[in-house]
Amino acid sequence: MTSTWLHQPIKPISASMAQAARDHFARLSGPPGALGALEEIAERMAAMQHRLDPAADPCQITLFAADHGVANAGVSGMSVEVTPTLLHSCLNGTSASAVMARTFGIHHEVVDVGLFHDPGALPGLIRQRIGNGTTDFRTTPAMSEPQLAAALAAGREAVERAASKGCRIFIGGEIGAGKTTSAGAVACALLGIPPETVAGPGAGIPAATLVIKAQVIQSAVDHHQRFFSTPLDVLRRLGGFETVALCGAYVTCGRLGITAIVDGFCASVAALVAVTLHPPLQPWLFFGHRAAEPGQYAIFRSLETRPLLNLDMRLGEGTGALAALPLLRAACALLKETAPPAP
Repeated sequence: MTSTWLHQPIKPISASMAQAARDHFARLSGPPGALGALEEIAERMAAMQHRLDPAADPCQITLFAADHGVANAGVSGMSVEVTPTLLHSCLNGTSASAVMARTFGIHHEVVDVGLFHDPGALPGLIRQRIGNGTTDFRTTPAMSEPQLAAALAAGREAVERAASKGCRIFIGGEIGAGKTTSAGAVACALLGIPPETVAGPGAGIPAATLVIKAQVIQSAVDHHQRFFSTPLDVLRRLGGFETVALCGAYVTCGRLGITAIVDGFCASVAALVAVTLHPPLQPWLFFGHRAAEPGQYAIFRSLETRPLLNLDMRLGEGTGALAALPLLRAACALLKETAPPAP
């Protein structure tokens, strides 16, 4: 029941513009590659925007808020009762992501795609509720086919809003209880890796709970394994509304020609699904940081990529991706404003 838009082609990048950017840096004084990763970023930005003066602004960050039924299985350091408090801090401008977005001068929005407790109509909140959280995926699919389609559409519409504002950069984030268990199960199923390698600390859980978390992930994957025909099957049975929305957002970024900065573990899982669906999407995605979640390492290995930063962050909310935004701004400025030495 997913819409045909999800399978439309990804916009191609320009190899000639990437080469032109490399040639520009080669003409500068200093040893070749002296600007390191900043040169690589600039080359990719030029290739994506098909121009030698790419821009990292305007930028939008969208947070998708959703809770997970599996949060009640003793796997999370945060209960569904806490999520509304996080939601309010994001809306009133006091959360970490809101503060960083304000500091960098970018648009910050929050979409409720499925908190357990309906917060009602709140100033600044975009309501696209798909359910009161997902179901407990240990025994049933996390969501129905119509819910999967609705969550994908919520992500698409967020990027379309960004595109309508002329945004060049999109950042997605998430808040909710049980999200790393769900993301870990999706990664485990897609990559065929042991649950112990994806069961991380999440919101802060003791070692004994890590064991339970791994067991829950393994039992869920075993229960649904025979139904995994496509990545979307995995996402529907083990994922969360916020992860699905992020997946839809990343695919739309590639379709519309907007660069995405991927945040931490949960966002990286959404990116993994999106790239599995559309391999040409990967050049459109910068992975902002290496989070303090072990499961993300397996995703980097699978996609043969590396993050821009390593700050030991594990908050979510798009904060790691926000921290990487100045690197893209700097790289674009260097390509546009540096010049070879005068003869």
